[in-house]
Amino acid sequence: MSESPSNDQKHAWIYLFNLGFYILPIVLFPYSITEVVVMLAAMLVFIGIYFYCFSLPTDRMALPILGMFAIGCAMTPLNPGSVALFSYVGFFVGFAYRWPIALACVAGVVATLAWFQFVPGTSWDFFFHYGAVIVITVAIFGRVERLRQRHAREREKSAVEIERLARSVERERIARDLHDILGHTLSSIILKSDLAKAQLGKQQYADAEKQLAELSNIARSSLSQVRQSVSGYKHGGLQLELRRLEQRLQDAGFSTTISGTPPLMDSQRETALVLAITELVTNVIRHSHGERCVIQFDESADTYRVSIADDGNANPIQDGNGLTGVKLRMQELGGEVSITTQTGYEVALMIPKQMESNA
Repeated sequence: MSESPSNDQKHAWIYLFNLGFYILPIVLFPYSITEVVVMLAAMLVFIGIYFYCFSLPTDRMALPILGMFAIGCAMTPLNPGSVALFSYVGFFVGFAYRWPIALACVAGVVATLAWFQFVPGTSWDFFFHYGAVIVITVAIFGRVERLRQRHAREREKSAVEIERLARSVERERIARDLHDILGHTLSSIILKSDLAKAQLGKQQYADAEKQLAELSNIARSSLSQVRQSVSGYKHGGLQLELRRLEQRLQDAGFSTTISGTPPLMDSQRETALVLAITELVTNVIRHSHGERCVIQFDESADTYRVSIADDGNANPIQDGNGLTGVKLRMQELGGEVSITTQTGYEVALMIPKQMESNA
């Protein structure tokens, strides 16, 4: 991929300070008007090529670099300050080319300086000495600048990729949360509606009114949870959610037992566990034809274990969005999910007590 120093083009004017070496002899030496005009015109053309080269990708810099080199050669017999012009050639050579080519080009420029110093001669005894040092130093600076810009682009690209992945993860989280929240809520609404309809049929108006009131509360709660899901699902804590789930199971006709001690966790893991248990209870209500559900909490030295079991018919299990979401939540916590169907369904969640630093 071609590169260009154009990202720093606002600094291009600053780099022209080096032309002071070219201008100083014009001020100090007794040149004729014609010579001064020629040198100033050459400098203006040089500056134009410089800015043009500054805006180009590296694979198109060859001709402008040769143009600057030619102007430097043309002005050297008149003005030994042309070492400044050769320094810009060194910068763009160091910036534009790989080390082998750049070294060869810099060696050519230095050889040119030596030729002017020792063959036709110049009016400055240290023309070659200072010129060689400046050209080599500025060429190294050009190479460093290229590496700096490359690293800056890589960091920017990495930052963009991290942001993209973060958005993707957040979308997946919201999708899972909405699936779990709405699945739980809609199941409750269906259940309450069916109960209210049955009670109205039996003219149990007070009981039906109670179910309809609870249905209204569920709908309001669902609306609030959907709004909250874009910034992270908020719940009333594991204990409160367990009581709500127990009531849902009982309303659906399940004899429910919650045993063991629910674990104390940080909010991130507790939220994931609440949503996982909610999804599994929703699956029991939707798909199980049993009469009993047990939620059991256990722990070992390094693992929390939560199992949700029912006594329904143990048909083969197919992973839907809900069960897939539960597995993903456990994976994010460094845990796992196991499913058995020996005497009904049992889904066990294993969560490490300490999350790994890279989890």
